[in-house]
Amino acid sequence: MAIVRCPSCNKSISDKHQQCPHCENNVAKLDDEQRHQLAREKRIQKQQMFMNHSFFALLIFLGGFFSLYFLHPEPETPSWYACSAAIAIGCIWYLINRVILVTLKKKK
Repeated sequence: MAIVRCPSCNKSISDKHQQCPHCENNVAKLDDEQRHQLAREKRIQKQQMFMNHSFFALLIFLGGFFSLYFLHPEPETPSWYACSAAIAIGCIWYLINRVILVTLKKKK
């Protein structure tokens, strides 16, 4: 008995299971090619999710930057803090998502 990963939910299961106890996917009838295809599709979906998050983080960063640049809020006002926070949060979130994407691409 070996511990393997479910190709659908990527959780650890026994190789003797007919169905995954986590996602109820039938794993007994899958051959190696189908398992690799399912794992590949899951990885692509995960990458796409983080690409979307990166895009949203970039929009937050750019929104904060352009509002700070064009609106010229007075320093130490709530609007200035909001712009600065949007820049900081967007930048950090973008960088974290890009690091996650790089690690996902290296795993293959």
